[in-house]
Amino acid sequence: MMKERIKALFNIGFFCLLGLSPLALAAQEEPSGIYLTWQEDPTSTITIDWHLKTSTSQTLAYRKKGTDSWVEATSNVTDFPFSDRKIHRVSLKGLSAESAYELKFAAKGNVYYFKTMPKDISRSSIKFAIGGDTMHDKAVMEKTNRQVLPYDPDFIIIGGDLAYGNGDGKNVNRWYDWFDAVKNTLIQEDGRIIPMMLGIGNHEVKSGYNDEDIPEHLKVEKRKESAPFYFNLFAFPGQPGYGVLEFGKYLSFIFLDSDHTNAIDGPQKDWLARELAIQKEKKTSHVMAVYHVPAYPSARAFTGTTQTMIRKHWVPLFEKSSMQLVFENHDHAYKRTYPIKNNNVDEDGIVYIGDGSWGTRPRTVHDAASTWYLETSQSVRAFTLVTLQGKSFNILTVDEDGKIIDSYPNNPLIKP
Repeated sequence: MMKERIKALFNIGFFCLLGLSPLALAAQEEPSGIYLTWQEDPTSTITIDWHLKTSTSQTLAYRKKGTDSWVEATSNVTDFPFSDRKIHRVSLKGLSAESAYELKFAAKGNVYYFKTMPKDISRSSIKFAIGGDTMHDKAVMEKTNRQVLPYDPDFIIIGGDLAYGNGDGKNVNRWYDWFDAVKNTLIQEDGRIIPMMLGIGNHEVKSGYNDEDIPEHLKVEKRKESAPFYFNLFAFPGQPGYGVLEFGKYLSFIFLDSDHTNAIDGPQKDWLARELAIQKEKKTSHVMAVYHVPAYPSARAFTGTTQTMIRKHWVPLFEKSSMQLVFENHDHAYKRTYPIKNNNVDEDGIVYIGDGSWGTRPRTVHDAASTWYLETSQSVRAFTLVTLQGKSFNILTVDEDGKIIDSYPNNPLIKP
């Protein structure tokens, strides 16, 4: 008994020397899900989510890598929909750019770390993995995930259709599987957690959404009700379903809702016009957009209603901006278009890359040789790696077996 007391006192003293509250961390277990994202500038902030069964606020310990003392932050707790799990969330601000920060969720748990983004990319590069439609099957999603890690992306963007839960509480286990797949295969061996940003797709919502005759003050709640998992599980930079994330002055990523919980026309289009004008005035080096349903589909009909609406309402705004790349999803295949402007191939146009084949069953694609806007189309599972440096960009597309299946343009910043 005396030995146990001495040991307990020693442990308390040890944690106090580290600057940690032993009682706050000791009771925690390893989280069932871990998710890092950004709501504000990725050069100086991070939002950290972890899932536990307790509804009591918990302590997260973090410190800049290479320093001795841990700093504590207390979680805000919200419900994991249709589950006995709880979402614990901490948002950290005032971090140093281009720096590594260690974090831990439990006194005896693993030590993880994340990296903030640089303020400038004029002399160095950043890279991110992007795709969509991640999980028809957990094992398939994990297979593609494992091909992502060797490229060491700074972050990952998924353009909707995540767990295929369809906003239905009966499908909560699909979300457990999705978070398991992320934890199992998108945390690097050295403990680095890769931040993710997630757009909305049709399989996040219960059904189509029409905002006619709904009072303005109820619209946000109606959107949240239509996609209960998506809007509760993931922090987001902006309105429910659409917003912009600015990386210093070199990258602005615009997330759009292709008629899932927000109409393509109306307030979202008005916001998009204003935001693109702001980015043009700022002379942001790279302005990119991601959304779910493709304007230039690789497998579905070009004349589809949503596809046509996007070409009518969004594409002209894209073409007035400095945008060079747009990322689309939904069709479960890979495609890259020719540069397009005014609905024609034009060397000064925008290249559209897609089409959401991260972890789904690939569809039969349109023949690129006989489809005016497609430079390449492939029925394959894949993700795309984008590298940015200064004002230049390069893409590599990698299939589920690690084979590079496309590269654009011909002067890659990362060589195959």
